[in-house]
Amino acid sequence: MQKAPVKNLYEALIIIKPNLSDDDIEKNISQVESAIKNYGGNIVRIEEPVRRKFTHKIKSFKEGYYISFLFNAPPESPNTLKRTLIISDDVLRHVVLRREN
Repeated sequence: MQKAPVKNLYEALIIIKPNLSDDDIEKNISQVESAIKNYGGNIVRIEEPVRRKFTHKIKSFKEGYYISFLFNAPPESPNTLKRTLIISDDVLRHVVLRREN
């Protein structure tokens, strides 16, 4: 009998550019969601995008859309997801954290 792969609970918070259209925001959410699924994860919850002001400029922007993803994934998935987020032009900042179950 084969063991089920270990999956941990993670939260990814991404901040995307404030000058994007609603369609572009949805496209970015779909891309992150697809990436998580492609890396063996499954989505638990996606928070609605919230526009917030920054305390200091990030890449010349004073505000951005915050989007939180809660997902289960194998231990190697967060590093792969981080590499995907780094190369995205629309993502200003991101953080992926392991949550306790």
